[in-house]
Amino acid sequence: MINIKDLRSYLSLLEKEPPGVFIKIRREVSSKHVLTAVVKKLADSGRDPVVLFENVAESSHQVLTNVFANRRAVALALDTTPENLLPEYLKRLDRPIPPEMTREAPVKEVVLRGNAADLTALPVPIHHKDDAGPYITCGTCITRNLDGKTVNLGMYRFMVAGPRDGGMFINPMHHGGELLRQAEKENRPLEMAVVIGGWPTLALASQNNEPIGTDDYALAGGLAGRPLRLVESETLAFPVPADAEIVIEGEIRPGERREEGPFGEYTGFYGMQRQSPVFRVRAISHRNDYIFHSVVPAGKEHVGLWVMPSKEANLYKKIKAVFPTVKEVRLPLNGVGYHAYVRIEKVRNGDGRNVLLALLGGEFMVKHAIVVDEDINIQNDDEVLWAVANLVQADQDIFVVPRARSSVLDPSSYGLDALFTGEGMVTKMGIDATRPVGVEFPKRVAVSAEAWDQVDLDELLG
Repeated sequence: MINIKDLRSYLSLLEKEPPGVFIKIRREVSSKHVLTAVVKKLADSGRDPVVLFENVAESSHQVLTNVFANRRAVALALDTTPENLLPEYLKRLDRPIPPEMTREAPVKEVVLRGNAADLTALPVPIHHKDDAGPYITCGTCITRNLDGKTVNLGMYRFMVAGPRDGGMFINPMHHGGELLRQAEKENRPLEMAVVIGGWPTLALASQNNEPIGTDDYALAGGLAGRPLRLVESETLAFPVPADAEIVIEGEIRPGERREEGPFGEYTGFYGMQRQSPVFRVRAISHRNDYIFHSVVPAGKEHVGLWVMPSKEANLYKKIKAVFPTVKEVRLPLNGVGYHAYVRIEKVRNGDGRNVLLALLGGEFMVKHAIVVDEDINIQNDDEVLWAVANLVQADQDIFVVPRARSSVLDPSSYGLDALFTGEGMVTKMGIDATRPVGVEFPKRVAVSAEAWDQVDLDELLG
């Protein structure tokens, strides 16, 4: 088991990885648009490394980004390989480890309360040209569950509007949205901590969809393979991660809303301007030399964080429980969470369609799903599209489900009365790209296994 106790120990491990997984940029870069442009230019050239900006023009602190755009980097956080990421995640998900309290807390090196707690002092990037302002995009938001003992982790876009407050969009379909609804129903503020630069597994745990009321601190510990260290907060009724880089403490007051957005969303379109809950700051704690972690939105990391491996694992568990012949589930990053691939051992005709129905209903965000045979590598988009090209007849193998629920951020979603109104209803589609059972198909072309095993590309090309 690797020893990841905080963000810094994780970065130390990344430095030992092969070239291209982690890069440091030492030249001065502005956090206003330029930082995002660097990451997106790297992606356009086919590279998705974890990037540490060591010299940010508007700050004396480093900014880290693109951690969740790289499957190898995510796998490293779980001490596994990209190929084994899903099974390892599922194994750890079933082994939660309760957190432990400590008084030794690096995040308490600097404690700012009241008017001294200034959001605008943090190097919060402005990512895209029409964003409404700087956005905290990788803040793990911690709230107490209704039992008053355990906590829920989520991640919500947070527009910094001034030194002490900002607008926070919390999807009402998420657990955080339900906890906010309950708090407002009882006319009480919802206390919240926003953690920046925690363990990678803290962010991963925030994207999991275990039943509401699950202790997400224990879930994060289970994913890390060791207890999450907690320290008493400054102003909240629950403890916070002791080894984080930054902890922002505050509350959302019942019924209080402010204009928030537009913001460049995971879809690649701007999310609309809306009246969003207002987060009011009580205190900020941080390390002296904190590293600010920011997700570049509308890119691979934005999608990767919430689908890889949490959404894939949740879908796999749900479908596998009903269909034991399911082998693997993947949500490709280029599908922004709306596409899903599933690989099955097909035993009977009709299996593919039944699996598709379960998949489309098992995750409200999935809009288009493709099922393939077990000999197709669903980690490779080319193989999936090859199966669609060769095995699909549209009138027989494609079906649609109109008026299903998906995301209000889907720019093509509609309501009952009008199209493209962003009301979160969609027409879902299933594509069965499996071979019919009992029908003779030509053999698929394949290189001999012996020849394949003899080829070492690094040796040949080195």
